[in-house]
Amino acid sequence: MKITETRLKQIIKEEMELHDQYMDHEDHEGSMAKRQLHQLAKYSNDLSMMLDDNTQLEGWVQSKITLAQDYIAKVKHYLEYELGMGQEGGCGGEPVGMHAVEPDAEMLMIDDDEMHSLMEE
Repeated sequence: MKITETRLKQIIKEEMELHDQYMDHEDHEGSMAKRQLHQLAKYSNDLSMMLDDNTQLEGWVQSKITLAQDYIAKVKHYLEYELGMGQEGGCGGEPVGMHAVEPDAEMLMIDDDEMHSLMEE
């Protein structure tokens, strides 16, 4: 299927507008997650204080603790790897998904600045 340069520019412009709308959208997921994590830390500390090294727990209780620890570890590692966030919680590195797809001979990689300059032509 062939595509004209004009149609390609139109498609790129539409995609950039959608991208800009998405990037301008402000949500509160970060603050909600932080509140939940603070509550989780409080509960974890409270539970830790209730137990001693010889406390015997039922299997389902130990299983829930193991699952919670596993889930939190997975989120931590995801944020470290995908978002380039380290121990200090700052962002760095490449944005989400930028390294997930390796370019091939057919793929054209264009960053946001290049895309905006194309749209201005």
